[in-house]
Amino acid sequence: MTRRPHTKAKKPTPARSRPSARSPALAGARPEAEPGDRPLARSAAGLGELALWVLVLAAPFAVSFTSVDAFRLPKLMLSEWLGLASLLALSLAVALGGSRGRGAADPWWKEPALLAVAPMVAVATLSWLVWDHPRHSRPAVVDLWIAGACLVGWSLALDRSRLRRLLAGLAVPAAAMAALAILQFHKLFQPFAFVGGVERHRLGVTALAGNPGDLGDYLVLGAIVAQWGLLRAVARRKGGRGIAVWLWAGGLVLMVYGLVASQTLTAAAALAAGSLVFWMRTLPRKRALAVAAAGLILAVAAGTLVAPLRSRVVRVSREVAAGDWNSALTGRLDGWRAAVWMFEQHPWTGVGQGAYRAEFARAHLALAARGVQPFRGQSERFFANAHDDYLEAAAEWGLPGLVALAWALWLLLRSVLAGARHGEGRNQAFAWGVVAAGAVLALAHFPFHLALVGYPYLLVFAWISRRAREETA
Repeated sequence: MTRRPHTKAKKPTPARSRPSARSPALAGARPEAEPGDRPLARSAAGLGELALWVLVLAAPFAVSFTSVDAFRLPKLMLSEWLGLASLLALSLAVALGGSRGRGAADPWWKEPALLAVAPMVAVATLSWLVWDHPRHSRPAVVDLWIAGACLVGWSLALDRSRLRRLLAGLAVPAAAMAALAILQFHKLFQPFAFVGGVERHRLGVTALAGNPGDLGDYLVLGAIVAQWGLLRAVARRKGGRGIAVWLWAGGLVLMVYGLVASQTLTAAAALAAGSLVFWMRTLPRKRALAVAAAGLILAVAAGTLVAPLRSRVVRVSREVAAGDWNSALTGRLDGWRAAVWMFEQHPWTGVGQGAYRAEFARAHLALAARGVQPFRGQSERFFANAHDDYLEAAAEWGLPGLVALAWALWLLLRSVLAGARHGEGRNQAFAWGVVAAGAVLALAHFPFHLALVGYPYLLVFAWISRRAREETA
């Protein structure tokens, strides 16, 4: 009887270690690179971010003394071109295989920023087609399309960590602008010559914003960013020491000082509201109340010790006590009444995107015929903006525009609330603080019609939208 030779049984190869016929390693090919690791995509994304860094750091200082509008127009043009350049580069990065940011699992049409912006852009475009104010409406519609595209594109192509770094960078030009305003206030450096000795008064403290109101609006956002950065730096250091802590604290002091020098009461109220909301959502109630009390004491001290601000506060208080609200509001009632009149005349269509300034003279004459007394405290009685973004939206867009605006604000609040379920108290507090400050600014000024303020806010809104989408994915 012949015995079969004994052979040792081989262990089966685990399924995960068996080479597949489709495996690139079996075919001798290199594994396919991950989308974010493709060099061309990385280069394009880097160029897009570089354009945004230039927008954040350089656009606030754009000035052209050869143009009719030496301050606002150059900032708008540079911000729009840099925004479009960033969109082109980021779109190229996505087309070459780059990722749209971590957590972007949902389809692009579910992006909160797109859902918020699309109805407003549609209503504004239709209002332009209805009314015949081409010299005013056409550029205003184009500006709105560019701003909307930037908001949607940035929220789709950049994750929140990149957007957060860009937001932190906003504090650098804000601190520099505040330092220049402080030098102007103390007459240590006055680069501009104003007609009629205006440089001795509030209107001469402009830095490179060109207007103290624009400067104040810009410093509000920078000061809230500085508080956010200061809190993050203290949390990282635990003991509260370190160069980052001192840099954030110094920048915050400069911005608050610059805002006081501008004597812009609307901006001061917005900063107070935003800061109060920020600290109330960050600290325990007792400590937050202590911080609020310290802020109130600081505000009273500033209003008492700074002579120009003290005289302005006293004058406004006397006008309010006498019932002269239009003088206390520096004539803003004229702009608000004109917006209400336009809405009453055209409730369904509005007067058209950007056409408020074209219709103001007609509204002014109609109100004068009704016996409404205009503000006589300044020689120029013309309003290019309503000095209230909500009323201006009603005047230019009508009821459909108000519905679109309410929808956008609702989606913004939903995006802010989405982060509350995932902790991150400092980031959540910053989002609430910025939204509160912007809401107050829009009540008595037009921050979202200024490129200096509007484009930084677009970055904030993109970060809020991106953050909500990543955390709910």
